[in-house]
Amino acid sequence: MRKQIILFFLVVASFFSIEGYAQQNINPREIKISELSDSQIQQIYNEIMSRGLSEEQAMSLALARGFTSQQINELRQRFEALGLGADSSGQDSIQSLGGETSFGEQLSEKKVIIPGEEERNLFGFSFFNSENLTFEPSVNLPVSDSYIIGPGDVIYIDIWGVSEQSYQLTVDNSGNINIPGVGAVQIEGLTLGKAREKVFNKLVLIYSELKGDNPKTFANIYLGQIRPIKVHVIGDVFAPGSYTLPGTATVFNALYLAGGPNLNGSFRNIKVIREGKVIKTLDVYDYLINGNASHNITLRDDDVILVPAYLNRIRVGGEFKRTGIFEAKEGETVADMIKYAGGFTDKAYHDRVEIFRNESRRMLFRSLTTDQFESELVQNGDSLYAGVMTQRIENRVILEGAVMRPGNYELGDGLMLSELLNQADGLREDAFMERAQILRLDENNQLQNIPFSVKELIAGNFDLKLQREDIVTIYSIDDLRQQRTLEIRGEVASPGAYEYREGMTLADLIALSGGFLESASNSYIEISRRLSYEEASMYQVRTGHLFQFAVSRDLKLNAEDQEFVLQPFDKVYVRKAPGFVTTGSVKIAGEVIYAGDYTLTNRKERISALIKRAGGLTPEAFPEGAILTRKVEVSPKVKRLREKLMKQDTSLQFENLGFEVVAIDLREALKNPGSKDDIFLQDGDEIIIPRELQTVRIQGEVLNPNSTPFVKGRTLRYYINQSGGFSDSAKKGKTYVVYPNGKAAATTKFLFVRNYPKVFPGCEIIVPAKRQREPLPASAWISIGSSVASLALTVVTIVNAIN
Repeated sequence: MRKQIILFFLVVASFFSIEGYAQQNINPREIKISELSDSQIQQIYNEIMSRGLSEEQAMSLALARGFTSQQINELRQRFEALGLGADSSGQDSIQSLGGETSFGEQLSEKKVIIPGEEERNLFGFSFFNSENLTFEPSVNLPVSDSYIIGPGDVIYIDIWGVSEQSYQLTVDNSGNINIPGVGAVQIEGLTLGKAREKVFNKLVLIYSELKGDNPKTFANIYLGQIRPIKVHVIGDVFAPGSYTLPGTATVFNALYLAGGPNLNGSFRNIKVIREGKVIKTLDVYDYLINGNASHNITLRDDDVILVPAYLNRIRVGGEFKRTGIFEAKEGETVADMIKYAGGFTDKAYHDRVEIFRNESRRMLFRSLTTDQFESELVQNGDSLYAGVMTQRIENRVILEGAVMRPGNYELGDGLMLSELLNQADGLREDAFMERAQILRLDENNQLQNIPFSVKELIAGNFDLKLQREDIVTIYSIDDLRQQRTLEIRGEVASPGAYEYREGMTLADLIALSGGFLESASNSYIEISRRLSYEEASMYQVRTGHLFQFAVSRDLKLNAEDQEFVLQPFDKVYVRKAPGFVTTGSVKIAGEVIYAGDYTLTNRKERISALIKRAGGLTPEAFPEGAILTRKVEVSPKVKRLREKLMKQDTSLQFENLGFEVVAIDLREALKNPGSKDDIFLQDGDEIIIPRELQTVRIQGEVLNPNSTPFVKGRTLRYYINQSGGFSDSAKKGKTYVVYPNGKAAATTKFLFVRNYPKVFPGCEIIVPAKRQREPLPASAWISIGSSVASLALTVVTIVNAIN
């Protein structure tokens, strides 16, 4: 609490120079507004009002006393949060563009500019029209001592110490301020620094304590409010006119509001006219290129800014860092334009630039070298272009192939082939010594092949001087022969192709492929070998050689077979043992005593045997409805189609195995084990035996498809009638029945009498629809009519001819 009270008095003291605190060494920047209570904020606001100050005047006073903008914004927010606020009509300081001044004048706002593509290409356009760069004049910046005092400025004087007093004195039209007890003091035309000295000397006349080495009274003299000024921007700008600005505004501030020079305006020859005389000529390029803002002077009331038309305009394109439309003064050269364009890019060809120049009624082309850049004057309408540096390398040779360090090498004077190999640390062990080559461009830019013997080069019997962009290739032995592999297939852990190694035996390759699988027959291994080069040089019926071996499980060969060495491209086949089969399993579900998975014990196990192993059927079982599902492999044709579809759409996935329902007669299979109905089981089969069904399902072209209770002895027509009868689109003669075990029966016909299939519990009756015939379109009827008419005419003609 004590800390907050101290803070409160520090704020008030800093604002209003309360005696007793004013003489202390107070740093306003260290005061934290956030630590003040709401009641203390209310007291500060009341103190401002009691002194006859507006909120804006108090904030300007605080800014002059050393408070930061952040502190002032925090104090404003605290005022707003408590519902405190000054009447807007009492604002005395110029806050922003569009705000009112103390004289009731509205500050000018920036004009909205909608430029075309040509204007956007003007160098300097974005300086006055960029969203990221603003030259809006501001009154919230500290005023320098060089500011020129004029009528309308408000001088604040704060006296504290033994004496305490505050003054707000407006400079009148005569240039005076009237200090009570002193009288009129002329300060118009003085800088703020000089005016401060003059006013202080006048205050000494009534406050003697201000004098001496140890004064007891102190004075702070500062500019509290800045007068507005009106300037006129004319000529080739986007928005010419008169603009109201703060007294601190500069030439750039005014040009910014006017949008800057337009397509015809000059950036290099902007004039500031005061009282009929040109007092300053401004070159915007000097600021943009060199950062020199010395010509950006502070404006005064009634100053005129004249933007004349440009004199010379140059288009710059190609490999310059800045491209666009630049303005040139008289006497400027190509070198100056390159400077304004930021110089060349890293890809540019520096030694030559091109100029396209308008000469009366024709266009000329000039090609300038580096030594002409400084002397060649540019002319209005010139187009300057820098080309791209060529990718041609002047001093390189390329070494590739079987060397220790292949790559690019610098072509020195008289570089020899032998020296290049030495720089590459010599040859690799696999280098082919008999032949190598140099690929060279001849004088006609045609590729030339120069062969040489590496052996002769190493022996010193041959050497060659290299030229730029020579490509020297040293072949590898492996590059000159087909990649040598061995292939093993069949019952090994990792079948596939393996790199050939000299001296490999059959046991080595089997070990390399991960060894035998449990299913492998090690007593019958076959090796196929293609014909040798000599054998294949003449046509013969034989296409290869076959060898057979037996290898023990520990990969041992007999003494004779151990001497058999594999050759490149041999193929080894490890067969599956004849009696080896993987243990299969089947599943039985539904109404059996012991449902679940069962292992097939022999290749010919039947349905009846499995039912017996499962404990037989339950009393609720319905054998007529039993079904068998079996895995089926997808055909190669379907596989290829699926692979094609998956290539087109990678999100598609297909299983190579499918399932189909096998129609069985379980009752007959159990009645006659071993009969044709008692089929053999396969790995993955599943038998499902349902409970006895008591309904019949009717689907398709009936009026009310449904399921209805089974009634013994009733025919198919009975169940059709239970579903409302056939619909108009029903194809009655094609009605069929699907039985619970997957079998189906169709309607037959004899002597125009339909014989419908028998119906049992769990059946599904399906009535298909007639094929819809589309009616003939009008055009078809017209065609038929035309044909009939033509035919009739022909008949009449024939009859008349006969008669």
